[in-house]
Amino acid sequence: MGANVAGRTIDVIVIGSGFGGSITAARLAEAGAQVTLLERGPWWDTVPTRSMNIERRMPFPRGWRLYTNFLRTLNHPLVPSGRVTTNRKGLIELFYSKGLEVVCSSGVGGGSQVYNAVHRRPLRDDYWDGHYEGLSEETMAEHTAAFLMRMGSTQPGPHNRPPQSAMERYHNHPHFAPAAPKVEVRTGFLLPDDPDHPKKIVTEAGVERWQADYRSADHGFLGTPSGAKSTLDVCYLAPAMKKGLVVRDLCEALAISRSSDLGGRYRVDFVDHCRATNEALGADNVIVAAGTMNTLRLLLHSRDAIGGLQGMPHLGKRFSANGDMRGYWDLNEDGADFTIGLSSKGGIVLRNAPEPRSPVGQYPLPSIDAYPFPRALRERLKRGLIVSSMGIDAMDGVISLKNGKLDIDFNPKHSPVFAQGYDTMMEMARLSRRKIYVGKRPSTVHPMGGACVGKLDQGGVVDAGGEVHGNPGLYVGDAAALPAVIGAPPTQTIGTWAENVARHLTRNN
Repeated sequence: MGANVAGRTIDVIVIGSGFGGSITAARLAEAGAQVTLLERGPWWDTVPTRSMNIERRMPFPRGWRLYTNFLRTLNHPLVPSGRVTTNRKGLIELFYSKGLEVVCSSGVGGGSQVYNAVHRRPLRDDYWDGHYEGLSEETMAEHTAAFLMRMGSTQPGPHNRPPQSAMERYHNHPHFAPAAPKVEVRTGFLLPDDPDHPKKIVTEAGVERWQADYRSADHGFLGTPSGAKSTLDVCYLAPAMKKGLVVRDLCEALAISRSSDLGGRYRVDFVDHCRATNEALGADNVIVAAGTMNTLRLLLHSRDAIGGLQGMPHLGKRFSANGDMRGYWDLNEDGADFTIGLSSKGGIVLRNAPEPRSPVGQYPLPSIDAYPFPRALRERLKRGLIVSSMGIDAMDGVISLKNGKLDIDFNPKHSPVFAQGYDTMMEMARLSRRKIYVGKRPSTVHPMGGACVGKLDQGGVVDAGGEVHGNPGLYVGDAAALPAVIGAPPTQTIGTWAENVARHLTRNN
């Protein structure tokens, strides 16, 4: 069908509703801008979205929906078109290449629906320094504080400490010790006043949420229907929608171009999957925050395939997997149920390993009682843990388009951190006498880079405020713009960057 360019003028189009998109869209709308947010995935069926009167909602993958609602899109070089979409309302998108596997999410709220709600700063205490004039630890501190406050980021106290933490299990273990973070770590869960009696609360925006229930086992990467996890639809979008923010779900951006028909403004072409129509909107400002993989895909396609954008000679370069290695530890301890508590148990290290020791995080499989598996298998899965390591990789991957397909050129052998994570897990398996299933090919849920902040002559794609060099009014608001590897859970860092982008755009208009 032909594209229909809306006649009305909007100030900003934001593409994607993850940590980059929701934060920038909300802050700009609250500052008085006219903002339309395009999200390719659905609203999820949760206690908060029901209280927001969102009529069109999609259930999280539970029961037999685990087979139908889990996978959205598979990207693989052996697929003729490079990708195949099995369910446009699915939760997870997978990318495969010779050297790397990437797992991303889809839906309103983006990665906040599937993250483990760990908020912490990067490994390096000078992370923001030295990349661009006006960008520093000092200038970004206020944006970090704004993000943590808006997300209700907190720490448990003696009265509501979640059970089965690494500190509790391994404080006196002969082989493993709790990994004591050198920086403050917070959680994005609405912690209960009384763990035995969680309460329903109503936010200032009128959104209903339940406090975390340590026995429900229904938190984690399959979503949190109760609203106990602090997600972007609750913390950022709901208040901003009362200020005029327009959120269009199931609207997938296809291309961005400078349009002479719109007086040189940007045109965003997208498909509305509900109406089955191709549409377009025009705006002076566009923020691309579709998640690192799809932000890079959209920018590369818009420049290389349709010629709608120009420049960006370093686009796709300096791509990172955040040093991620991921496996499954089949502990199978008698009477254990690791699903009790929250979705992050903290990290452990090998007690007698030389420094620097490689911390390994632990996470239970979520919502196991809702899996359509035999009961014996479900009980076995409750007695195991996902284990993951992170660190500083070489950040030398390259994302490009080859014959219309997204190509991931990533060699883990360039980064010793991957072998270190793998070897640590193998030693954990040996000492515990319990198998850890992990491949030598990295699997990341934290892709970043490819449109990095930095001066153009030094390999940068965007400036200190996220604006793309040579493309005024075009911004990158998510992890694709990050200037260096974080080496830790990236939520707080992406949130800081997005708060910064919104502030810059507000000041410049």
